[in-house]
Amino acid sequence: MTQILVDGVTYVSFINGILRIECGSVGRDGKLTPSGTLLIPGAKAGPVLQSIADAAKELGKRQREGAGKAAEGQVPPVEH
Repeated sequence: MTQILVDGVTYVSFINGILRIECGSVGRDGKLTPSGTLLIPGAKAGPVLQSIADAAKELGKRQREGAGKAAEGQVPPVEH
């Protein structure tokens, strides 16, 4: 499995039914350098992007809840 670090999105295109999201990571100079391209079939783009957005919201919610519990000495388990 290939991993891509995404500190930002440098370019998005939709060609031949494929959504291409070019990703970048911050280099030593503080600028985005290419890190990889996500290729998502057009028919799946909406559900895939919605899944990513939903997961990010859930993680944010868990972090906020965890911050309060950490202050009380209770940290919720992390799921992998």
